Amino acid sequence: MAIVYKYVHVPRHDGTLRKAPYISVSIRDSADKLIEVVALLDSGADVTVVPKDLALLLGLKEDELETNTRGIGGSTKVKKTKLSFRVKGERESYHLTVPALVLQNPDEDVPLLLGRNGFFEEFHITFKQAEEKVILKKVEPKH
Repeated sequence: MAIVYKYVHVPRHDGTLRKAPYISVSIRDSADKLIEVVALLDSGADVTVVPKDLALLLGLKEDELETNTRGIGGSTKVKKTKLSFRVKGERESYHLTVPALVLQNPDEDVPLLLGRNGFFEEFHITFKQAEEKVILKKVEPKH
């Protein structure tokens, strides 16, 4: 079985639309309320990145130590955390807990980015750019 998501058309800063592999994930906040969030599958990111405003909304517990990380936008301050969420299709659903970094600058305009560590390892992921869809197929556990 597989979960299929259609690409989402996202407005860019210049006013044009960009199609990108965003998927919907369900996250419980600290009050046990279920929140639906759209996350970008980022095959170039080693780790999942959580914007500061989302981390605050969810009540994520962050490490005390603030460090720097580098990405395409340059260097930025982050704190480590773990993010638990659910991805679901019509017939299947998977709960994951992945290591994540919380951006410490609330002004950074970045969506929730699902990176390789902890997420991509759990699925065979097929990007079908021409068809504007992404397919997640759960990796079977090794026996």
